[in-house]
Amino acid sequence: MFKKLKELYNEFKPYVRVDLIMYGVLILLIILYFIFSTIFS
Repeated sequence: MFKKLKELYNEFKPYVRVDLIMYGVLILLIILYFIFSTIFS
């Protein structure tokens, strides 16, 4: 059971990492957008 899960995890680890990086960048861009819109409005 756990061995199978570990194999799946190792298989999908690169994709999960890319997804997390993309979500992090997206959230950062949204926060920066709100900051700039409050400063320059």
